[in-house]
Amino acid sequence: MAAQTWDGVTVPDAATVVVKRLEGFQAKPYDDNGAQPGGTWTIGYGSIRDASNQPITPSSPAITEAQAVDLLLRDMLGAAKDVRLRVQGALLEYEAAALISWTYNLGGGALASSTMLRKINAGDKAAVPSEMRKWINQEGKPVLGLLRRRWAEAAIFIGMDPTNAVVRAWREIDTLTDWPPFS
Repeated sequence: MAAQTWDGVTVPDAATVVVKRLEGFQAKPYDDNGAQPGGTWTIGYGSIRDASNQPITPSSPAITEAQAVDLLLRDMLGAAKDVRLRVQGALLEYEAAALISWTYNLGGGALASSTMLRKINAGDKAAVPSEMRKWINQEGKPVLGLLRRRWAEAAIFIGMDPTNAVVRAWREIDTLTDWPPFS
């Protein structure tokens, strides 16, 4: 990826690529945790609110992929705003893409309270991959899919192509102890 400074406004393409590949498109509402505790009703590419900003429920109407893309861009712009408001220094586009994907998944509150943000704002961007790795729990238990997602986001943060990062995460991470080198 070209090392361009993020403009602080747009959602870098790499962020959208990652979220689309990780979330996958679902036209109908679904429980993102398979009816296990901690699940949230989502639609499209992981949106939790519809076009009218109402929470997704099991009875929310199905949407088209074009509508899902609109919801995704709306939600990712919100995540980008959270990143812009909280990160004190300049970010490269691929760094912003990784942080926007992370924030899209975990929320602005998680970003605001994270050690990762404190380290970024202290100039320690090298700590981001290991800090991202810490965010793999759901309902207090580590989840393999979240580990893969965090590895992909960490790889993108350091400059790996987003599609390659996602493919490698699912190909190379089979257990909760896996964390392959990014090279």
